[in-house]
Amino acid sequence: MSLPKPMKIALILVLTYACSVLVMRYRRDGMDWEPALLIGLLVTPLVLLLSWGRDRLMDGARRAGERARGRRRAAR
Repeated sequence: MSLPKPMKIALILVLTYACSVLVMRYRRDGMDWEPALLIGLLVTPLVLLLSWGRDRLMDGARRAGERARGRRRAAR
């Protein structure tokens, strides 16, 4: 089952924000809530950008694999 793209983006945003804030707050030398919440706002768009880049890279690799399989079949 695949999520619609807007739902996937929203889910990534919310989970990334929540996880980054909780990790910063509850690590061994944890910080206060305010800096953790602000840093979470900075980290979240970066993770979304990296996620988009990963999706694009994986799609390109999939297409390259399909082209290579097509060339091997045509060469036989």
